[in-house]
Amino acid sequence: MIETLRLPLACVAASLALAACAPSTLPPPDGSPNATSPTTGGPLSGTPEPDALDDASDNATPTSGDVRYECSTGETIVARYPDVETAVIDYKGDEHTLSLAMSADGARYVGDDYEWWTRGTGRNGQATLSERNDDNTTGRQIASCRERS
Repeated sequence: MIETLRLPLACVAASLALAACAPSTLPPPDGSPNATSPTTGGPLSGTPEPDALDDASDNATPTSGDVRYECSTGETIVARYPDVETAVIDYKGDEHTLSLAMSADGARYVGDDYEWWTRGTGRNGQATLSERNDDNTTGRQIASCRERS
């Protein structure tokens, strides 16, 4: 009888030992030093890293911290990320301030009837500019862009 229970008991003991090593899946209480807000993916800072910009021949003149994107439409979009919650894009000569929104991949910013979604930085950096529908869903894609390094 004991011989037939040995394997199931060993499995239960191993499972309990592994469960004791797993981190807690419950969030820490509000106000505790370990309490944090949820992340949205993308770089740890939440903003793309600016690269050195050497060509200011387009209409939008970049300044320090600006990130220049070359788009499938032939246009250039210049973006600034003044903080982890904000993207300011210069599109067709107009400046649009967008706010960080939930995303499963990359950093997604919405506002002014636009959605600016970035993934990666530097040579691998990509961004998509889309319209926003009245119901706040992603609308028609305006441009697919690559970060110019």
